[in-house]
Amino acid sequence: MPSDVRAQQAREHHRAVAEASAQAEQHRTLRNRLVRQLRESDPQTWTYPALAKAVGCSPELIAAIVKERVP
Repeated sequence: MPSDVRAQQAREHHRAVAEASAQAEQHRTLRNRLVRQLRESDPQTWTYPALAKAVGCSPELIAAIVKERVP
């Protein structure tokens, strides 16, 4: 198979995508854990809208995170 710079670049980008996906999953896991901890520690202060504003996302995402079953 002949070597082509484009194939090498595609391979490098493929690896970068895999690494970025793994990092994104780690960040989501940590974010979700922190959101749940805040909500559980003081649900009157940390309402869905308050959490959404603090995190910079929608109240719907906060609701999904809080309601998610965690093993």
